[in-house]
Amino acid sequence: MTRRAAIAVFLLLIGAIGAVIAWQAGRDPLSSLPRPHHGLAADRAPPVLAGGRRLEHVVLHDGTRGDIGISVSLPDPLPTGKLPILVVLGGLGTGESNIRYLTDPGDVAIVGYDWPMPVRFYDGPASFFRLAKLYRRLMAIPAQASSAIDWAADQPWADRGRISLLGFSLGALAAPAIEDVAERDGQTIGWTILAYGGAPFGALVAANPHVRPGWVRALLAPIIDVLLAPLQPTRHLAGLSGRFLVLEGDDDTLIPAAARARLRDAVPQPKTIWTFDGDHIGVGPDKRALLQQIIARSRTWLAEQGAIDPS
Repeated sequence: MTRRAAIAVFLLLIGAIGAVIAWQAGRDPLSSLPRPHHGLAADRAPPVLAGGRRLEHVVLHDGTRGDIGISVSLPDPLPTGKLPILVVLGGLGTGESNIRYLTDPGDVAIVGYDWPMPVRFYDGPASFFRLAKLYRRLMAIPAQASSAIDWAADQPWADRGRISLLGFSLGALAAPAIEDVAERDGQTIGWTILAYGGAPFGALVAANPHVRPGWVRALLAPIIDVLLAPLQPTRHLAGLSGRFLVLEGDDDTLIPAAARARLRDAVPQPKTIWTFDGDHIGVGPDKRALLQQIIARSRTWLAEQGAIDPS
C-alpha cells in the first residue's frame, strides 16, 4: 500500500506539473506581467563630469514595483538637438557598471538599468527564504525597465523617435519581454540588439557550468522554464516591431548552440546576424578585445540603421 500511495502521489505531481506547463503555454505572457507606471517621482544624485560626459544616478520611486535605479550618461555640454536614447541591459549589477565600457559614444543619451536582484543568488541556506521576494522582483523587471524608458523619453533632451534597446548576455534574455511590455504600453523601440543570448531559460541553466553540482542543473531546468514562462524571450519576439541585430559567439560555452539557434530563429525580420570568434562576452582583461569588437559592431549597425548619428 505504501508503494502504491507513493506511485499515486508521484503521478499526481507529474500531472500537476504538466497541467501548469500547458496552462502557462496557452496564456498570453503579458497577462502575467505587471504594467509600467508613468510620471514617477525621481531623485537624482549629484552628477559626475568626466571625459565630456555627465553621469548621474536616478532613482524612480514606484510604490508598487519598488524603486527603479538607472544611470544616465549625457554629453557635456548638451547639444542643441535632441538625443537618441540607448537603453543598455548588461550583465548583473548596476546600470553604471554596464555602461562604463561604452566610451566616446557621441551625441547620445545612454541609460543603464540597475538589476533589482543580487549578483550572487545563493549565499547560504537563508537564500531559500528570499526566493518569493526574488521571484517578484524578476517578474517586475519588464515593467520597471519600461517605466525607465518612458521616463527617459519624457526628458527635454530626448529624441522620442529614436529609442534603441541593447541587451548583452543576461540583458539579451530580458530585452524581448521588456520591449513587448513597452510597446504594448505605447512606446516605440525602433532598434534592438540581442547579444550572446539563448532560449529557453532551462536549457541555459542545464548547460551552465557555474551551477553545481551537475544534478542540480538537471533538476532546476524544467522548474525554471515553468516559473519564468512569462519572461521567456521566444514568447515575446514574434510580436515585436523594429529592426534587430543578433550577435553570437561561435564557441560560446555558456550558451549552447541549440539555444542560440532557437533565439536567433525567433527574432523577427528585418534582422542582421553577426557571429564573433571565441567564447561568451565578458569584461575581464582576457575578453576586453572581444568586448570592443562587439561595441564597435553595435555602433556601426546603429549608425547604418539611423538609430544614432554617425560619429
